[in-house]
Amino acid sequence: MKAINLRKMVVAVIIIGIVTCYTQADQQQLLDSLSKEQAEFEFKDVTIAEALYDIGSELGAKIVLSDEAEWKLPNGRATRLSASLNDGSLADSLTEMLNAFFMRYAVGDDKITIYPRQELEHILGRPNAEQLELLKKIYSMKLSFDGSFSFENALDLIRRAFDGVSFLPYDVPQRMSEIFKMMSTDKGIAPVFFTVILEQVGDKYKTPRWYLSGMDFPGQAPVIRMVNEEDFREAKLDQVVDISFEGKRIDRADVILQRLAGWTGMELVIAKEEPSWLEEEITVNMQNIKLKQALLNIVNTVDGETHIGDNYIEIKGPVHLQKVAAPAKPKSSSAGEGYVGKISIPIGEGEGKYFIEFMLRESDLTEGLKKLREDKIKEILRKFSKAGDKATEIAARPQSYSILN
Repeated sequence: MKAINLRKMVVAVIIIGIVTCYTQADQQQLLDSLSKEQAEFEFKDVTIAEALYDIGSELGAKIVLSDEAEWKLPNGRATRLSASLNDGSLADSLTEMLNAFFMRYAVGDDKITIYPRQELEHILGRPNAEQLELLKKIYSMKLSFDGSFSFENALDLIRRAFDGVSFLPYDVPQRMSEIFKMMSTDKGIAPVFFTVILEQVGDKYKTPRWYLSGMDFPGQAPVIRMVNEEDFREAKLDQVVDISFEGKRIDRADVILQRLAGWTGMELVIAKEEPSWLEEEITVNMQNIKLKQALLNIVNTVDGETHIGDNYIEIKGPVHLQKVAAPAKPKSSSAGEGYVGKISIPIGEGEGKYFIEFMLRESDLTEGLKKLREDKIKEILRKFSKAGDKATEIAARPQSYSILN
């Protein structure tokens, strides 16, 4: 019998069978061990880090939490759990335990790493137990109607299924009913997952993103909020976070920025002229701060510049390094291939406007551009040749000069 209590953040695991221990496991050995029946484990009110350590010890390999997984667990490594599983392989048991937190595992050559699943994108920041329960309900619920389907029936079903949950915009349930009406036949509507209906509503009304909000303190009504891409990015950047990398392994500015950019789900682009300025070791300890402001603060600490685009965050070095880094003339590569051109992309407007430049070698060009470049060079040479012939002809003519008073 299976039992998982997320409200107390407790998961215990019973795993049955015998495992072969390896002093040094490789990927295939780990996969084989995971698929076999395992010795019995039982965890009661332990941290997830402790549970993973015990399972890893039985496997003869480490099971580690990725940085992303720590960020998406209610209390990080200290998240407590308890679980009971009667049978199955270690792979099934580990999957069942991690599913309670919307986590998954990946098997490497010498360790197993835990990562957050994509569904957690719908919870901004660290989730709490109530959010995880609601997310599980959203992803497991199926809706269906018989031939007596009506608009009122659909509204009533949605409201009863999500009693106490609000929607933004407020007419989302009505939008869902319209989708149901489009799907209905004489026999009604076949079972369909609730998330599929959400996606169809989003596509039709140009609000393709949704996330859970309004669950920050006990008793607060949860909200399923549907937004467009731009508003979703802003909501991620507006997450309130507590960040502390003081005295930890991760203390270089570029590594910290890469981690925070991962929390936003946006690509981090670092100007390549002189990236060494981001290798500076810094101490970060910021509490109750918006993620966007945290990024800006860290870049400002190392005298850099930040530009946030549609789906990327660009970091550029200090002005004096930008000037030093710009070469006076193109340099040849180690293979002796020089630059033949560059692409300049303007970023920003007004006084804050600057350019990202990419130098091009001949090997970077397409065959069509190479042909165009050759033709242009020939045309220029022909012009110079004609001009040279004309200058020679003029020089050969007798010249006469007069001085006028």
